[in-house]
Amino acid sequence: MFNAFNNDDGMYIGDVKVDINPITPQQTGTLESYLPQVEEYLAGVREAREQEPKSIFYTKMYDEQRFYENTSGLDVDALCKAYAECDKPFVEMGQYGKRISEADYAYIQQGDKLSFSLEFDADKDEIILSDGEHFETKELTETLFPQKAEPETKVTLTVAECGEFHNFGEFYENIETVEEAIAKWKQIPPERMNGIPAIGINIHTPGTETYDDVMTDILTGNRFELDVLDYIPEIKDSPQAMEVIAELMAKAMPLMPDMKIDGDISEALEAKIWEKQMSDLTPAEQLAVEIDRFIYNYDMNVYHDNKQTMTENVSEISEMIGQGDVEHLTEWLNEVVAMETAPKEMQQANELLEKLAEYKPLAKIEEMEEQNYNMVDNVLNNGAGEKAQKEENKKAQDKPAEKMSLKFRLAEKKAQVAGQGRDENSKNQQREM
Repeated sequence: MFNAFNNDDGMYIGDVKVDINPITPQQTGTLESYLPQVEEYLAGVREAREQEPKSIFYTKMYDEQRFYENTSGLDVDALCKAYAECDKPFVEMGQYGKRISEADYAYIQQGDKLSFSLEFDADKDEIILSDGEHFETKELTETLFPQKAEPETKVTLTVAECGEFHNFGEFYENIETVEEAIAKWKQIPPERMNGIPAIGINIHTPGTETYDDVMTDILTGNRFELDVLDYIPEIKDSPQAMEVIAELMAKAMPLMPDMKIDGDISEALEAKIWEKQMSDLTPAEQLAVEIDRFIYNYDMNVYHDNKQTMTENVSEISEMIGQGDVEHLTEWLNEVVAMETAPKEMQQANELLEKLAEYKPLAKIEEMEEQNYNMVDNVLNNGAGEKAQKEENKKAQDKPAEKMSLKFRLAEKKAQVAGQGRDENSKNQQREM
């Protein structure tokens, strides 16, 4: 039989010649002893294959789902790329794996031999990756089909002698900085009658024609025309453009005490304006801005209780600091430190307390100068002055809720926290908002 299969012509399967070796007692032993060895070898191969880590993947679309054992040898990134390249991934992903039941999928996923599992859930727009112990969730669309980056825009300023008709009188464009724009705007002689000088903002997208630019005047005469931005979303929704507008407002408003604003200043824009003005503020005002932003980020309910603007709050806080009347602020910040569990907010509150303490020497001077020395209450000239201050405080307490000062809002919040503790769930919701 060996000679018949191993003749000169040989035996082929396809183009492959079959190598046939004899079983002889001298080389392999008898057939009875050889076959158990073969069975043992094959059992070992099967066991080794069963012990190899397995990878599985799952696809779901339109409430239909299919489960696969990965037989392609592709890793996570390659399978994700394959999914993204499929015209019909729910059907075509079958070429990368062997269909298995949901029960088998769950059994492998929960076993100790899982290499990775990959779930493509188009209904939830999720990709879930697991190694058997840890799970990672990503957005399917954003991960596999990232949006092309928007072309970077260039924001510049314009200055016109006549805001209504830019071709009347002087006109400057492509101005890179706010300082240069204000300087050109100020140098236009006021006696000219061509019109009302204006500073405008221009957005240009590289690669497009200039006539496609988005442009409008923001400052006309002594008025900031913010209401026009409601009709120009290309500017209002551009962080870069709003940054320039905030800087323009921060540097132009101090030059004109009679400045008027048409439209509403958003909280974000107002905060940005104060940020741009920080270097020009007094130390008390700078600290007031820091405290205002801490209160805003820590508890927006307290901050919005009386619907005051950031400017009104900063003015009130800076006045309290300047007068040494910081008792309510320090007590509230100490309550924050006592109740807070987040290290970052505890650190911020402690830093603010340290900065407020720098103004405490004013209280020591008061202690020596006051008419009566029973206590240091941060109110200058105890007696008539203290009485007047108490009357003023009482009036403030009697005001409608929407006019109550920040100082009394903090005092109320302190009492509330001391009485019933802080509602952590509410705070988390505020942070998410």
